[in-house]
Amino acid sequence: MKLRTDGVTWREIDGEMVILDLSSSTYLRTNQTGSTLLRLLAEETSVDELADGLMAAYGIPAEQASTDVDAFLEMLREKNLLDTAGAR
Repeated sequence: MKLRTDGVTWREIDGEMVILDLSSSTYLRTNQTGSTLLRLLAEETSVDELADGLMAAYGIPAEQASTDVDAFLEMLREKNLLDTAGAR
């Protein structure tokens, strides 16, 4: 899966990501953890790769990384910001 590109723009500002969904005028700002995940979601990325990215960046246990990834992906799904046509 990856971040939807049609009608979505995002920028990094002071370590945080700001995402704007132009079609729905939805605005989202992330913390550093969310920014790490969004950078990974710029390209086709699996859930396991996202969790691995958090473990590498923050030294957190696998269970915590998986929980954080699941919560973040659910939030992106609710806002229709994911292109889920690819890998899981």
